[in-house]
Amino acid sequence: MSLASFFESIPEKQRNLQLGLACDNPMSGAFPHKRVVHAGLNGTLISPKESQSVWDTVMRGAPKRGQMQCAYIHIPFCKTKCTYCGFFQNGTSQSIEDNYIDGLIGELKLASESPRLKDGLIHAVFIGGGTPTSLSPANSERLLKAIKEYLPLANDYELTLEGRIHDLIPENLEVWMNNGVNRMSIGIQSFNTKVRQMVGRLDTKETVLERLAALKAYGQCSVVIDLIYGLPGQTMDVWEQDLADLVSSGVDGADLYQLNVFDGSDLNRDIASGKVPPAATTSMQGDMFEFGRTYLEARAYRRLSAAHWSANNRERSLYNILAKAGVPMFPFGSGAGGNVDGYGMMLHRALKPYEDMVSRGEKPFMALMKQSDLQPFVNQVVSQLEQGYLDINTLVAMDSRLDELNWLYKLWEKRGLVSYNGLLYKLTSAGEFWTVNITQSTLEAMEYIITGKNSFALESVVAQDTKTTSKENPNQEIRGIGQGKANISVPTDEQTEAQRKEALMTKAKEEIAKSGASGESANRMIQAMANLSADEIEYMMERMMS
Repeated sequence: MSLASFFESIPEKQRNLQLGLACDNPMSGAFPHKRVVHAGLNGTLISPKESQSVWDTVMRGAPKRGQMQCAYIHIPFCKTKCTYCGFFQNGTSQSIEDNYIDGLIGELKLASESPRLKDGLIHAVFIGGGTPTSLSPANSERLLKAIKEYLPLANDYELTLEGRIHDLIPENLEVWMNNGVNRMSIGIQSFNTKVRQMVGRLDTKETVLERLAALKAYGQCSVVIDLIYGLPGQTMDVWEQDLADLVSSGVDGADLYQLNVFDGSDLNRDIASGKVPPAATTSMQGDMFEFGRTYLEARAYRRLSAAHWSANNRERSLYNILAKAGVPMFPFGSGAGGNVDGYGMMLHRALKPYEDMVSRGEKPFMALMKQSDLQPFVNQVVSQLEQGYLDINTLVAMDSRLDELNWLYKLWEKRGLVSYNGLLYKLTSAGEFWTVNITQSTLEAMEYIITGKNSFALESVVAQDTKTTSKENPNQEIRGIGQGKANISVPTDEQTEAQRKEALMTKAKEEIAKSGASGESANRMIQAMANLSADEIEYMMERMMS
């Protein structure tokens, strides 16, 4: 069956979510709504009993000469919890933090003895969280020295420390700058004091600007900030002022992120209770995206990838670009995610089992997954669309059948999402706003062309994605990820095996969302669990929650 015939054969709701809709304003109406957080395809979970031996075999192997590689290091502590965050793991005390850094350094040391790591090069390290900047100066220094000792850093390595403005004080800055940090990623979200404090940020606009200036004055690192559009109380005027403050701050780059209001988040509850105003609708977010894009382009900012902008040549966003390209990423720390040589992984999010496993010389897996055989194709699609284009010829060179993707992209060209220059398809501004939807649909179309599989991912990820009830049965709820279905109907009275599995899947999604792993890893793990039995999912849940 051709790709066009396949899409004609599926339910209209699924077809609209995958292909989108013809409309006058594609920025706001090209798709019914955002349907996934991160695009990708499923893999196959490895039995927990086999995970360690599989990993040991991988780590005894040799790296591919000349291949770029990354490391992700997770710090699972926060002093405060932002209401929009779906990744909070642990509060902290000094003794808990000290013990954790002991284990993390032990995990780094153990890996450093393996040929797969020590014989290659690491080009980018990202210390994420959580809130890595909340570590004490002593523990920051211990960790940074261990990174330089145990990871084979390339000469031009990028070492990013992620954190919050509240921690940018001299005693911390001195340690970071003296121990190899050359990129700081600071979560500002909004400069507006009222908007910031509504979502759990502590500092005023004046403090934010003062501390960014102090960090810039060191001259030792690229300074990048995160801004979010669509926050409660963030009108278009507030967003315009946020962008003006970004430019006037003189930082080297920025990430402009669309707000996702996750189910179960404090922000979702605050909106529902009326404590804070509603978040922006998709249509409003589209307007804010377009305004931000035009504003920065007019001021000579250069777009590095879907959400990343550079003000000058100091900001490379190397880790983010390499991560989207699917290069090997070695994970370290409780809740970290990564991928190495065809395997994706998440490390245990609970501190005690994490520390116990490291002390026994084991990689502390919560889950290990064999990636899809299509992963090389996935890497090409995700990487290119992150850069704002797709060259179908590169995919056809890998598998001639993928020429059929031209049908899909010609449809999107008619709908104003891409333009064709005779060689490749470039995303329009509307296409850039809908990058994740376009990427996920491209991957699913590619999977159908190569394997004949009808794969369809659907998540409730933003405030405007409301749950509905079944017309046939008011006691049924339409929700969640569906594989090969437009949606899944889940009876509220959980009695059958299928219903038990769905309940376990829902709980697993909640636990994985809290893990702090990179979003792609978490999403792939969730989708792969759909192929397990209820008993197997329950076994994994015991590992997650122990």
